[in-house]
Amino acid sequence: MFKKYWGMSAIRQALILITIYSIVFVFCWFISNFLIEKKLIENIDRDLSYDLEGINLLWQSQKSLALRPSQDSYYMIIPSSENYEGRIAEGAIFPRDLIFYEQGYHNVNLITENGELFNARALIKKINNNIYIAARSLNTQSQIKSAINEIFFFSTIFSLIVITLVISIVSRNTQVRISKIENSLNYIKSGRLKTRIKLDGDDDLVKVSNSINQTTQQLENLMSQFKNQSANIAHDLKTPLTNLRLSLEKKINSNKISKKEIQSSIVQIDEIINIFDTIIKIAKIQSGSVRKNFIKVNLEDLGHEIFETYEPVIENKGFKTEFSTVKGPKIKMDKDLMFILFTNLIQNSLKFSKKGTKITFVFGPDKILVKDQGPGIPSGQKTKVIKPLYQINKIDEGGLGLGLSMVKTICEIHKAHLILENNKEGLTTGILFNKK
Repeated sequence: MFKKYWGMSAIRQALILITIYSIVFVFCWFISNFLIEKKLIENIDRDLSYDLEGINLLWQSQKSLALRPSQDSYYMIIPSSENYEGRIAEGAIFPRDLIFYEQGYHNVNLITENGELFNARALIKKINNNIYIAARSLNTQSQIKSAINEIFFFSTIFSLIVITLVISIVSRNTQVRISKIENSLNYIKSGRLKTRIKLDGDDDLVKVSNSINQTTQQLENLMSQFKNQSANIAHDLKTPLTNLRLSLEKKINSNKISKKEIQSSIVQIDEIINIFDTIIKIAKIQSGSVRKNFIKVNLEDLGHEIFETYEPVIENKGFKTEFSTVKGPKIKMDKDLMFILFTNLIQNSLKFSKKGTKITFVFGPDKILVKDQGPGIPSGQKTKVIKPLYQINKIDEGGLGLGLSMVKTICEIHKAHLILENNKEGLTTGILFNKK
């Protein structure tokens, strides 16, 4: 049973806190006792010093033992001319050997008239060959200490009970919440990704639960995407593989294989390899295995660099180009990934636009835009075209349907937004950077 509860972190921490509190309280108890006793003794010693000065003056003036009455004060004088071994003074008898004590303060035992011993504090001092002794009972101080100890004791018991109850309730509630998190994680581990942790409040455990829920939601989305992508990949690969198989069977059966037919088969194989290469590239970018080198780049300079690279290629394909820049702050980005993004956007525009139309490039102040004069994207398919291997019209389009998926991935890495909007003349695609 003890091992069971000790294994619960909240209960274990509660027991540790109670133990530490008890040890600290006992330590404070001892320290307080020591300091109180020291203060009481200091006060008694001070009073004894005053008493001894008083009886010295009294003896010097009257040569008598006329003592001031006091309940706890006792005095004794041994003149040099007389030999006093003991004397009853204010109801107390001083022991015979007291005159042989060294000068200073001492704890001694005195005797009442009834023959009962009691503890006292005595000051012995020799002045002009006379021995003066002043003593005070420690009974009052003992009673004060006892009262303080009782207060400490009952305070300790009461506070321990209250603290134990409070910590037990808090730790039990905390442990229940931790158990909820643990049980939910076990469900998630078993594959039930729709499981969510539901906790009330606004403490650290709620924040942890929310983070776990968000992570689980992302994992569920990724698994859903993985299943869909796996199905899409299987479906999209089935057609070229089937065609390739039929083509090879036909060539084998005909016993005549021309160079052109072999080349056609190689092209089909290259298309399949290209699909896998692109998927692997997207996966590497998403996983972070591709090293990202973020530097601050001026979009105007980047625009001139990209336009000088791609303008001849675009115009050679029979398209017109238009280029503009807007001044703005430097943007933190990975230039290599940005070239990949721009390449895919250009390929997308070239594929869907007619020759002779214009492709416009805009760089800055915080975005990169590619505008074409193609047919645009149907409003109901904007969220679909960024999924891997999705194509609006697979027969007419050609390609792999992976370009915009890679663009979306690069935008996510830069914590930027993908722009995908229909305009009056065609489609506007690009990336919008956060200004922070």
